[in-house]
Amino acid sequence: MSIIAAALLLDQTAETAAFFILTVFLLLFSLSHFYRAFKEESEHLQYKIQAISEIQKLLPLRLPLRPMTGWAATPELAVTVLRQIIFNKPQTIVELGSGITTLINGYGLEKYNPSGKLISLDHDKDYAEITRKELNQHGLGTYIDLHVAPLIDTDLDGEQFKWYDLSDFPEDAKIDLLIVDGPPVSTVKFARYPALPLLADHLSENCKIIIHDTNREEESGIVSRWLEEFPEYTADIRQTDKGIAILSR
Repeated sequence: MSIIAAALLLDQTAETAAFFILTVFLLLFSLSHFYRAFKEESEHLQYKIQAISEIQKLLPLRLPLRPMTGWAATPELAVTVLRQIIFNKPQTIVELGSGITTLINGYGLEKYNPSGKLISLDHDKDYAEITRKELNQHGLGTYIDLHVAPLIDTDLDGEQFKWYDLSDFPEDAKIDLLIVDGPPVSTVKFARYPALPLLADHLSENCKIIIHDTNREEESGIVSRWLEEFPEYTADIRQTDKGIAILSR
């Protein structure tokens, strides 16, 4: 009888030990996961603060900028664009989707490349007017050509998209910097894919392409498709909170 009792006690002790070990393992695993997530978020925050500081130091801002949160361009995207203006002096910049980057472009051109020009396309008339008003308030209208370009049905090799109407786009434009931050991803699947196929003939030999939100599956897939279909390009992937890719050839 005592042998049976001892066996039962030993079995319960083994179960308790196994449960304890499993609990400790799960706790350590959760703590490790939270630590990695916290560390990544902390690094992104530091990069964001650095980007804001660089913008403030490098640009002669005459008025405050709108918050770079939510759907607006991130500070990381804004400073990535600014660095291209400073180092590469693009003469023609085209951005898809207006907003904070439009102002950053304007200030960057004013200080570092006054002979350059930005062509900004926005599908939303009301939002474009907000951007236009801000450009006038900041005194940057000289460097910006802002177009309202509604999204229209666009066929690309049998794929259907809603993309910017290019009927008013300058036929002789040679783009040195293309910023892809539109149209909204809610329009169709791979909404921003047409940018490179449709504007390929307008891109200068040394054109840089910046695409935002590459941490999302769709934008990441778009970059992969571009690299496959246009093998002359390579991509520099920046690990920010939303993700940025810079394509060069």
